[in-house]
Amino acid sequence: TEAQKQWRLSAPIEKFEELRKMYNDAGVTIHIAKFSPADWSDEEIDYAFTAAKALGAKGVCNEIGEDACRRLAPFAEKHGIWAVFHNHFQPGEEGWSWDPFLEISPAIMLNMDVGHYFGVTGKHPNQELTRLHDRIASIHIKDKTGPAGNPPNTNMPFGEGETPITDILKLIQENHWPINVDIELEYDIPEGSDAVLEVKKCVEYCRDILV
Repeated sequence: TEAQKQWRLSAPIEKFEELRKMYNDAGVTIHIAKFSPADWSDEEIDYAFTAAKALGAKGVCNEIGEDACRRLAPFAEKHGIWAVFHNHFQPGEEGWSWDPFLEISPAIMLNMDVGHYFGVTGKHPNQELTRLHDRIASIHIKDKTGPAGNPPNTNMPFGEGETPITDILKLIQENHWPINVDIELEYDIPEGSDAVLEVKKCVEYCRDILV
């Protein structure tokens, strides 16, 4: 709606710069802005990329799809950062490939969700990570059962699923690929805990692998 558009354009860019400083001062860098703006107006998309740059982000993220890639690629090229695309269950579709999307523009990168990839295909993600590592800005890491699991394709606490997390993290570490690894907390939070505590557990699980 017009009201939503005006809301999205209302924040001064300086506010994003202040937010970046607040995070940077706390030792945190922002590498992707998940605005999902592919269905916004040209003016709004342009603003989204300007805001992402003010945050220090490498790109603006959206769900993957041909229309979205073609829509955002010119703005990424204009602003000199990336249009970054995330997957959910699309890799389970017959004949799926990231390649047609990546061919649209060198400004297109992937936010590859290796958990969803494994959960829906049962395939080890490292083959695609190796093949496409120079087009991957970041990965979403989570632990899931595979399509033949019991229950199938289900989020689990780290260490209780079947996603080959150790192999994935070691591959990136050993090759020194500049790929950000984002923990995505999607399993049910147990009683007596909260999201912050669970993310801490996930971080420690990954750190222990990388020691």
